[in-house]
Amino acid sequence: MYKTEHFLFLVWLLTTGLIAFGLVVCWDNGLIQEMVESDHSRICVAVIAIYAVGVIHSMWRTWVLSGELNLVARSRQVLDSQSAETPVSVSHGRVQVGGGALPDGFISRYLLDLVRTKQRRAEAGKPAESRNDILEAYASKIRSANEFGWFLIDFNLKVGFLGTLIGFIWMLGSVSQQELLDASMMQRVLKQMSHGMSTALNTTLVSLVCGILLSIPYYLLGRGLDELLENTIDLTEVRLWPRLKADT
Repeated sequence: MYKTEHFLFLVWLLTTGLIAFGLVVCWDNGLIQEMVESDHSRICVAVIAIYAVGVIHSMWRTWVLSGELNLVARSRQVLDSQSAETPVSVSHGRVQVGGGALPDGFISRYLLDLVRTKQRRAEAGKPAESRNDILEAYASKIRSANEFGWFLIDFNLKVGFLGTLIGFIWMLGSVSQQELLDASMMQRVLKQMSHGMSTALNTTLVSLVCGILLSIPYYLLGRGLDELLENTIDLTEVRLWPRLKADT
């Protein structure tokens, strides 16, 4: 099925725009301001800052992966414009298909490395390395760059849990520090307990919400990587490698 250029990035823009709209509504109703003011540990601000870093990182990674998917679509167009019997060769560091060359993207780099590995191991008299191993190395390079986001999500939740513990410590500490409780002292203790409880609940809430929202773009990145690998296997194993010249 044909997809418009930068389809993955457009989906990222759509989801991020909906999230931004929800945040603007919360800000307009004073919910975010109230949450930050009631958190005396200011951990909510740190959690929001971590979320902002994750959004920027996911935007950059989505743009890069979306560009690779565009090059895959163009490679497919080059192959569709040639007959099924057109030979494939490697010349001057480019993959040539008939009179056209594949774009310099994930697929062409992967195929070039396959050819170079085949030539080097043939010269050394060693059996050819598994193509799946090379593809997995390429996938691992992209996957490792995306895993920073999942680290941020996990770190976000842990920072929120830290705020929960701090809030409970404040809440229980206000009681343990008082030896005698009278009516006036009880009002002050209850006020301190409410501050600790609000800190615990607000940090937990904001860390969970930010973690959930941040998992959406990184799920899209995972799906985009799966699509890239599926297209790479289809084009290289089915349409390119069998037509590669034997002397290449």
